[in-house]
Amino acid sequence: MRSTALTLIILLSPILAVSAAPPKNQIPEKGFRPEQMSYEIPLRLLQMPLSFTVEYNAEVRQQLTDYLRKGRRETERMLSRTALYFPIFDHYLKKYGLPNDLKYIPLLESRLRPTAESSVGAVGLWQFMPATARHYQLQIDEYVDERMNPYLATEAAVIMLSQLYQDFGDWSLVLAAYNCGPGRVRAAMRRTGCDNFWDIQHLLPRQTQRYLPALIATIYVANHYGRHGLQPNSKKSNYLPFQVFKVQHALNLNDIARHCKISRERLSRLNPGFLQDYIPYSSQGRYLILPEEVLPDFQKYIIKESRRAKERYAIAVLNSNAPLLPPQAPEEGNKNAGLPKADI
Repeated sequence: MRSTALTLIILLSPILAVSAAPPKNQIPEKGFRPEQMSYEIPLRLLQMPLSFTVEYNAEVRQQLTDYLRKGRRETERMLSRTALYFPIFDHYLKKYGLPNDLKYIPLLESRLRPTAESSVGAVGLWQFMPATARHYQLQIDEYVDERMNPYLATEAAVIMLSQLYQDFGDWSLVLAAYNCGPGRVRAAMRRTGCDNFWDIQHLLPRQTQRYLPALIATIYVANHYGRHGLQPNSKKSNYLPFQVFKVQHALNLNDIARHCKISRERLSRLNPGFLQDYIPYSSQGRYLILPEEVLPDFQKYIIKESRRAKERYAIAVLNSNAPLLPPQAPEEGNKNAGLPKADI
């Protein structure tokens, strides 16, 4: 029988935790006080070095009120998920040379829920519509929805944002185009002769008019939550250290859960892009996320699978000191470059 390899590229890096304590240089204040809206919050906002022009208006104030007063518990839950996803966003934004403040877009789009789905069919952390997702090579079928994959969806979103910036050259216009499409933004620019979001805002769809103000409020909360007594909780099992594998072979998720002694529900929360009970084969490989502590049991499972299939399975371990980076493909022509290889 022809030998088929299962390559697992393992990332051995712990997740960064969000501290329940306020960020450095922030003096805790007593919750939310309306008078802060008139001076303290605007001053902090205007001092933040962002890639687009900031305005402080009624829409920004309303979104801040929703975060800091009406929806405090949901805001804390959203912020706790930054421990899981921000390192991924940071990696791809740095890889493509984009401003780091773009990492706050998924907080606004999905509240950092990879399974979030809008009423019009947008899905995932970055809220891709099906047609847009397929344009950026994200697979959607009965077995997988890669819009829910934090690595693949993030890279697709960053590529999309990069291309929009090549078209518009202004990040406020890019953000508007990300929300409503470049065609509507160009039409508003033609009608006004202006090339700034705040000058064409009134001609955009109502949701897009609110988009940049809502993002400004989101960025403020993500950076200054400690000043308002918010305490994200990152102690849940979903946010404990994990490892990332690149799987180039079909595997059964129920079997993985059983052998690794973790619940199927937890496995699904870590890997929401798999819609069925197994990982379908892909020549490009698929990402599998497992809790760090199950590595020995997962290795035993791989050994068992290799014996059952009478095939030679290989595990390649990637040396990396960077947190939460996705598995990197070896250089062409040298598939084991930099990878200490362990054959099982």
